[in-house]
Amino acid sequence: MENARESNWKGLVFPAGILVLWFLLGCTGRLNRHIIPSPGDIINAFGHLWRQGLLWSHFSTSLLRVFAGFALAAIVGVPLGMLMGWFPQSTFWFGPTLGFLRQIPPTALIPLFLLWFGIGEAPKLAVIFYAAFFPIVVNSALGVQEISQDYWEVSQALCLSPWKTLRFLILPGSLEAVFTGLRLGMGLSWRAIVAAEILASTSGLGYLVMTARSLARVDEMVVGIIIIGFMGLLIDQAFLTVASRLILSRRGVKHASTAPRTAPSLQEVS
Repeated sequence: MENARESNWKGLVFPAGILVLWFLLGCTGRLNRHIIPSPGDIINAFGHLWRQGLLWSHFSTSLLRVFAGFALAAIVGVPLGMLMGWFPQSTFWFGPTLGFLRQIPPTALIPLFLLWFGIGEAPKLAVIFYAAFFPIVVNSALGVQEISQDYWEVSQALCLSPWKTLRFLILPGSLEAVFTGLRLGMGLSWRAIVAAEILASTSGLGYLVMTARSLARVDEMVVGIIIIGFMGLLIDQAFLTVASRLILSRRGVKHASTAPRTAPSLQEVS
């Protein structure tokens, strides 16, 4: 515990030093406020946006979009990934396609999604879904494939039904990998929605940054960027906390080894 706290404090030294240097340069007037606003300018811009209600409006809009698209990706990706891991031969059919599609950046598909779904919430949700889907499905499949072969043989010897196999073997055995995929998917979702809002939106944090740019309000741009980074970090830490607690509580049912099953993994195929 003490080592963890010491590491956290050490991690704050560098950003604290940057803030102090930034503040000192701002106080001496050596910063061009039209290019690099001072910390005081940032605080004033934050207060201005908050009093107008713009900050909360854009922030809540982005957050709702992210959670909606991410939830859809998780609902589809986790079961599909587990099925692919449960029946490893399916990687011969789907592995190359997943390997190809996951290399395409979500932002590259924004014009196509706009053409297909029009201007509204649908293309933004499609971008988020696309960004989150692949790490979720791939990690879910790998989590099942990495369950020890011994456990599969025991389940067959006990003649477990598919439901009991899923409940007592697949779910606990792949839990860590599934949460890794969910964490990666959420991080990519947050980045994707900001890009989508910058390119095609009239609300959200990305739109706030883009509007501030067009009005030459660098201070408001920095406010939006700081909130984007802070919320991304906060969401990531929340996932780490939840995942670590769930995984530690189920260490007794986690697979003991990672002997591979007799089928190629998604990594090998894609």
